[in-house]
Amino acid sequence: MKLHRHLLIVCLCLLVSGAGCTVNFSVNAEREEDLGSHHVIIRPGDTMTTTTEATFGDEATYEFTCGDVKVRIENEALSVNGKSYGMLEPGQEVIVDHGTVSVAGEVRQPVVDSQADAPQAEPAESQAD
Repeated sequence: MKLHRHLLIVCLCLLVSGAGCTVNFSVNAEREEDLGSHHVIIRPGDTMTTTTEATFGDEATYEFTCGDVKVRIENEALSVNGKSYGMLEPGQEVIVDHGTVSVAGEVRQPVVDSQADAPQAEPAESQAD
């Protein structure tokens, strides 16, 4: 009986002490940041590992890292996780939603650099007779 009373007291203490604390973990949470004239939204957003950097001058560069998503805007050129997604016009919104990149409401695919990303041909083997 005494053990049950102690257990009840411990449970009540935990309940009372935790009443003022709320922790919200949502799969669909998002993080928002303004990078220059662009509003960037990342879904899902990770509040624990978020950084923002900006470099100004002749070549403005903005970086927003949220979890494993890294958005970089350098001279209006957009890249997400190291892949180029083309040029932005001032004020366009960028959304990265579970890996899908949208600019001004339109989904974009990564831009393939024809020289850097093209498969390299294997050297032909010479046969001596």
